Amino acid sequence: MEFLSINTKSGDDPEDQAKILEKCSIPFFQDTWDLDVWSMHDGGKDDMYIYGKDGLLRTFLPAQGDISTNLRTDTGYSNLKNAILAVVNEATP
Repeated sequence: MEFLSINTKSGDDPEDQAKILEKCSIPFFQDTWDLDVWSMHDGGKDDMYIYGKDGLLRTFLPAQGDISTNLRTDTGYSNLKNAILAVVNEATP
């Protein structure tokens, strides 16, 4: 299982990145104005994308969606954990 984070292209301030890296132990990538990866995924701040082993998107959890993914709450943490485990435990075709 692998995790990564992509920081918004407007978040390219080295001081802000350092603050994130102090708390982040997963690979952290910086989006750029040239690549604009978030736009490629129609992504927004705190959206969660969960891909299967085959590299296909299995679950998309928008930050402002019906399912809370606020990791500062027990509910949000549990929702994200359960969504990840559901994809990990999928039967492989």
